[in-house]
Amino acid sequence: MKLLLALFSILVLTALVPAQSPAGVEKLLVQALDQAATYGSYGDSYDEAKLTAANKKIVKLLADNGKRPEILKYSFPKLGDAMRVTTSKDGKLRIYSWDMQTGGTAHDYASVIQYMGNKGRAFVWADQNSSANGGFYLQIYQIATSAGPIYLANSYFKASTSLTGQSILAFRITGDTLDLRPRVIKTSSGLTNEVGFAYDFFSVADDPKRSGELFIVDEAKKEFRFPVVIEDKETPQGRVTDKLITYRFNGKYFVKVN
Repeated sequence: MKLLLALFSILVLTALVPAQSPAGVEKLLVQALDQAATYGSYGDSYDEAKLTAANKKIVKLLADNGKRPEILKYSFPKLGDAMRVTTSKDGKLRIYSWDMQTGGTAHDYASVIQYMGNKGRAFVWADQNSSANGGFYLQIYQIATSAGPIYLANSYFKASTSLTGQSILAFRITGDTLDLRPRVIKTSSGLTNEVGFAYDFFSVADDPKRSGELFIVDEAKKEFRFPVVIEDKETPQGRVTDKLITYRFNGKYFVKVN
């Protein structure tokens, strides 16, 4: 009986402990991101154990708190450049991305995805077993369709000082489920959820109009465009050209129109 009373008391006290406010969660994220930067491979105080712990803490904070709708609605104004937070126009899909500080000339990025189900419940997707989750997400676009919105997210990766790449990835929310790989893009190789390209960063480094986000998404026209990349002797990793490839939504798929 005493044991049962003790367990009951612990459960009651746990239930009474208030959740961190969104601003409180942000403060903890800033601290963990600062620790990653301090102990990361780009600083003077590299410590693998402390760096690993900092990145795990970031993922855990987002995973534990991502099920709260108020976190999805919070803008996180104090994260600055340490973490990119991009949200869809309808506020139902958000991606948190950060540099894990574990790389060299190649950078390792991690991301956590938060989304809202059909009854206003918040959910979170995080691959906590992966050392890196791929690209750094720059922006989420929203394409209206008869079956509900398709979200197009532009991601960036850096494989070396010069070799970089960008991709457009499609997502869909169905009920309370996040579809990470909806096959809505029709290419010559078949149906996919992603289109991307690699290129030599120095081919656009001196052009401020092209050195940032290279995908152009027109939500009204339901299309996206990206540059043709040519490999030649001067730029074997790929030279970004002025010519564009366009994919437009035909009611079922994004198909190439030029």
